[in-house]
Amino acid sequence: MHSIIYQISTEPINENDYLDIHHIVAGETASISYVYENSEDGRKVDIRFLLEYILPKGMFTKTDEKTLTYNGGFTIWRKSHFDNLKAISATLTPANVMKWNGPSSQLKKAIINPLGVDALFVTEFYGGAGTAERSADLMDIIARLKKGDMLYIGAILGYHN
Repeated sequence: MHSIIYQISTEPINENDYLDIHHIVAGETASISYVYENSEDGRKVDIRFLLEYILPKGMFTKTDEKTLTYNGGFTIWRKSHFDNLKAISATLTPANVMKWNGPSSQLKKAIINPLGVDALFVTEFYGGAGTAERSADLMDIIARLKKGDMLYIGAILGYHN
């Protein structure tokens, strides 16, 4: 499976700190076989994809090629996410709690990847190295944003697992 790794921060990202394809580690819930560079045109497409299909609708506006402005809306999204977790939990029974792809598995997936996407996110990095994780860490960062705050986009890389 092919997808994208986004390097995202609440602080501007110096190009010296852009992720290097040889220094990305798969987080506990991610699987990466190899990472590859992205073209400038690919980067533009991937930023548009991030805004239109990955992040909750209307939550961010593209300011420039490296910056997104937070428009608000996390509280509404969080309620929807909570309702989803509650609905999954309601289907748990003693008979299905150990099923491989049953409600327990679906609940775990919803918690570690609340956006339900294949993209990975590196939100902590130094000197081109970082750990790629599912969307829970990103949403935790977004939870602390105030309307008008910025998210900064560093490297955007492809990966395959």
